[in-house]
Amino acid sequence: MDQERTRLPKEFYSQASQVLGEDFWQEISGLIPVPGPRVDVYHDTTAVFVLAELPGLLSADQIGIRLEGQTLELEGELPCPYPVTENRILQRERFFGPFRRALALPKPVSPDAIRAKYSRGLLVIELPLREPAEQTKINVEF
Repeated sequence: MDQERTRLPKEFYSQASQVLGEDFWQEISGLIPVPGPRVDVYHDTTAVFVLAELPGLLSADQIGIRLEGQTLELEGELPCPYPVTENRILQRERFFGPFRRALALPKPVSPDAIRAKYSRGLLVIELPLREPAEQTKINVEF
C-alpha cells in the first residue's frame, strides 16, 4: 500500500501530462497560489525531520518556529532578492513574502532536544520521537 501511495503521484503526473500536455503544469502554477516555502517531512526510527526551503535569510530572527502539541508552525518572511515590480514579472514559481505554515507531524514528538539548523537556504528541523508511554493497568471498580 505504501509503495502504491508513493507511486501514485508520479503516475498521475505522467498521465495528466500526456492528456493535458506538458505546458499544463506551468500554466496552472500561475493560478494556484503557493502558500509559502516548499517543505518536506519524513521520519526515521528516532526523529521526525522537517526541511523547508528558505532562501535569503540572514539571521535567526527572520524565522519563527513553534511546536504546539503535535503541530509545527513556521512563520517568517522571505525577502525578494531582486528589485522588480509585480507587473514586470513574466513567470513566477518561487515564493517570496510573509508566510505561516502549520504542519501536522506524522508521529508524536518530544519537545526536548529539538534541533534546527539553517544552511545554504535550507532549514532542517529534527524533532525527536516521544518515548512510548509505559502501560498502566487500570483497575475496574465493581
